[in-house]
Amino acid sequence: MKNIIILFVILICNITISQTSDTEINNISLSVILPDNSEHLSSKSLSKIETKIQHIISKSGISGQGYSNEFLIYPKFEIFDESVIEGMRNIVVVEIEFNLFIQQYSTRKVFSSYSKSIKGSGYTKEKAIVNAISKISTSDIKLTDFINSGKQKILDYYKNNCDQIIGDSDALVKMKKYQQAIALLSSIPKEAKTCYSSIQQKSVEAYNAYQEQICSQKILKAKTQLANNNFSGVLYSLSYIDPSSSCSKEAERLITATSKKVDEKEQKQWNLVLKKYNDRMSMEKYRLDNIKEISKAYYNSKPTTVIYKSLF
Repeated sequence: MKNIIILFVILICNITISQTSDTEINNISLSVILPDNSEHLSSKSLSKIETKIQHIISKSGISGQGYSNEFLIYPKFEIFDESVIEGMRNIVVVEIEFNLFIQQYSTRKVFSSYSKSIKGSGYTKEKAIVNAISKISTSDIKLTDFINSGKQKILDYYKNNCDQIIGDSDALVKMKKYQQAIALLSSIPKEAKTCYSSIQQKSVEAYNAYQEQICSQKILKAKTQLANNNFSGVLYSLSYIDPSSSCSKEAERLITATSKKVDEKEQKQWNLVLKKYNDRMSMEKYRLDNIKEISKAYYNSKPTTVIYKSLF
């Protein structure tokens, strides 16, 4: 009788946010979900499985690390047969079915699935299972088709729901939930070309509104830090003020005044911040970088908890 394993374990999946500070937003990404423990697999074995899944994903040009945890990829294993070959040292032989799923977290809809029956052997049951997993080829054409199918359905989702996403962001802006609106718009991948083009101006509008909200707060904080001779704190606060915001002139004045009080090392940092106020060519890049940072900060503050068992 088949024995279903790794079925009841829970993983709080924040790794795709907290460990991916350098991952590019606006790309299709899949959060890799794994159980945090198992009766049959050690944490080391699970880590090897995660590495294999990451390799499978990256070969198809998709990131295996995301921010919103909206689209997931996770494995499931079923042992169909287990036997022992007796000898000077017994060998355990298992036949398992290895499954991979791409699923949308909010709807629980499975976008793509992959299944393969494989055999493995080893001196223990765990080693036999790991041996079976090692036989999964990342070059398997069926795995490529599995990833490409999931990717296309994700793009179709954004195409079909673009107006709704934009409407939701507009509603968030009206409620002054600017960070959430920016994060929502940033979740649309570049590959969803039509929708991605539609949200560019919306992202800037939400960002500008957010700047007006925090502008005076950052100026006040910078002045307090300056009074305490906390020059690096002043720099940090003012770096969040956009050159096109209503308090940019005040920010520039503070930067100029403070730059005269810092040492040579800090002076270089001040010059870089001051440059963005005088260089319109770098302003757009600066704004896009800030939008990404705001999105990351929002998802970091509200990590999604994914219960592995609930995915089935």
